[in-house]
Amino acid sequence: MKVGTKLILIFVISGIVITFLLSWIIEFYKYQNRLVLIDDVAKAFEDVNSLVRKVYPRTDREALAENTKKLFESSLSKMPKKCLPIDAFKYVQPVLSTLNDQNLRMYPPVEPVYSVLPFSVVVIDGRVIVSSSAVESVKAGDEIVEINSKSVDKLISELIVFTSGEDYLVKEQQLTSLFQLVPELLDKKKDVVGIFYKQKEYNVKLRSENGENEVSVKTLTAFSYPRESAQYPALPSRVPFEFTRKGDVGILKLGTFQLSGTMFNKYREFLNNTFIQNRDLKLLLLDLRGVSSRDFTIFKELYEHFLSKQVSIKRYISVINTAYNMDLLEKYGYEFTQTTGELIRLEFEHTFIPRDPFVNADVWILFDRYTSNAALDFIYTFKKLRKSRTIGEPTLMKINHTTELNFRYDDNLMTTFSFPTAIFSEDYGESGLMPDFTIDMDTEKRIQYIKGEGDYMLSEALKIINNEN
Repeated sequence: MKVGTKLILIFVISGIVITFLLSWIIEFYKYQNRLVLIDDVAKAFEDVNSLVRKVYPRTDREALAENTKKLFESSLSKMPKKCLPIDAFKYVQPVLSTLNDQNLRMYPPVEPVYSVLPFSVVVIDGRVIVSSSAVESVKAGDEIVEINSKSVDKLISELIVFTSGEDYLVKEQQLTSLFQLVPELLDKKKDVVGIFYKQKEYNVKLRSENGENEVSVKTLTAFSYPRESAQYPALPSRVPFEFTRKGDVGILKLGTFQLSGTMFNKYREFLNNTFIQNRDLKLLLLDLRGVSSRDFTIFKELYEHFLSKQVSIKRYISVINTAYNMDLLEKYGYEFTQTTGELIRLEFEHTFIPRDPFVNADVWILFDRYTSNAALDFIYTFKKLRKSRTIGEPTLMKINHTTELNFRYDDNLMTTFSFPTAIFSEDYGESGLMPDFTIDMDTEKRIQYIKGEGDYMLSEALKIINNEN
């Protein structure tokens, strides 16, 4: 080989080596920047635990904070000096989970580079149904039986520690966001630094209308999943608000949303247009199944269209008397003077003022066990105003649930903490909200509803309304 040819070959090989070496160095630098120091994890937990000690609306908050501190210190001893945000979540959230409050939790961080399963799911009574998919071999509506020879029951038992709630069925609702993170949460063999993204292979046993079969799928990045999944059909999702009419009965369905940005004007415009065009409406069924919106104004604005005169309903809420809660105390009519640390019960009123256009319709409400937060609060208030006008099943969330949530984002852990600063304090509120007319649901009916294959609860609700009118 000529000298010139050798030099060119050496130059080319050197260039390739340097390119890959520089790329690896850049990726290594990115990886190091993602790591969280153990001191940062400890500080983040202590900040939240301090709030539990000072403002968590329970009389035994000091004991709760002390117990979680001991649990975290035990967990901290097993942590490396540096870890990824997702690993910090794996140490902190199981400790917060012991407080058994779905409103006090650490949300799983999601970085664009995370490996995720190429499908998302919804979990119903321990059964895992695919809600969207980014691969041809797994379709929306399929049921997951096993992943890498690990049963769904086993996977749920391993993931449930990363949820928060009073009981399993409450916690189950949070599994939807965790299942897709199985490669990050449960896979112990994770790549540390790489120039190219390495897809991991998972064997998934499915159950569909054609029986059971096993397929092999590869992970995607969290960044690429939305784009890839858009190519395939997904299960129907609930829009923020929609109205349909069947004769004299109007059905107004709400989803979970916030009145932020332009949404407030869109919602108000939707209500005005709907009621202007349906002034002759005799019956309205307000469908609040699965709604977990936290803003009471959503429901207040809607209901005021059906009132001819102003009405008020008394409610009770408990808040810790501390300077931290000064604005909250003033919101509920309590004049703060000094911190006492006492959990005080406050009386306040929900006042509804008639709003145009007025619709003289008989209002009914349909809700299910997943209805929560402000939607639940509204139905509880509605039941005091209109008797025998609610249909559905008992809610999982108690009437006296924690509320007035604060959200705190931690830049180092790349995640959000939520913690409540008040709790409803009704005399008979230690159970879920009961409907006036109960509809019995089973797992199959719930799955049919999720898949869009049938709506047993709505059909039964319409029968009840027709029988009562």
